[in-house]
Amino acid sequence: MNEKSGWQLCGDGPEAYEQYIVPSFSGAWAKDMVERANLLTGDRILDVGCGTGIVSRYAYKSMGESVYITGVDVNEIVIKKAREICPPNNIPIEWKKGNVEALPFSDARFDVVLCQQGLQYFPHRTLALREINRVLASEGRLVFSVWRSLKYFPFYSALHRALEKYVSNEAASMLASAFTVDDSNELKGIFKSAGFKNINVCLIIKQMRFSPLEEFLVGGFVASPFANEILALEESKREEMFQMITKSISNYIDDQGLAA
Repeated sequence: MNEKSGWQLCGDGPEAYEQYIVPSFSGAWAKDMVERANLLTGDRILDVGCGTGIVSRYAYKSMGESVYITGVDVNEIVIKKAREICPPNNIPIEWKKGNVEALPFSDARFDVVLCQQGLQYFPHRTLALREINRVLASEGRLVFSVWRSLKYFPFYSALHRALEKYVSNEAASMLASAFTVDDSNELKGIFKSAGFKNINVCLIIKQMRFSPLEEFLVGGFVASPFANEILALEESKREEMFQMITKSISNYIDDQGLAA
């Protein structure tokens, strides 16, 4: 991500992300992305906006040491967490701090670039994609994912309304920024302008599980950029906020928790 990206984890965010977000949905999407990449022996793989490294870890789990994996992220805190999870002496993944608009790699360095939920946060998307294209080999391939519009996500729609009411419009806007690139024609246009060819957009729908919901609400907030604002609320206001969210999504809750 770019240095100016607003969606950045801090403090205990990376730990909470691994504990709550990865098991609930991020891990499943990372696995899906790696499978769709059709990785080959010898592939040089770059994970852009790698965060705590879940996509890179699935790539390694799938291919082992037959591929070469590098994860890059602008956030030093999440890179540190990725290194803690995958120490170099155990899992040979290289972790680097870097800006997607000025990647610290030579031309045609990689055969595959993976980018899970990063494009929507790039302030200058075409510039970032041109830079990704620069580090791709001539026959290289890019696999990326972005969320659809917020209206398709009952839980995050409820969270968005709660943030507007109890926290701030800025926090609500920050959440909404994750769901701003869902038009297939727009996506194709962005990639075409960055020099990509053979562009394919595929709609994939998966069920996300949040269980138990009460723990996820707390942990999910800690794993968000607006954690400090929520923690700053009076306890009674936080409880009201949680109750509002739970009531809004009650039709999506079963004995196993929230399914959305």
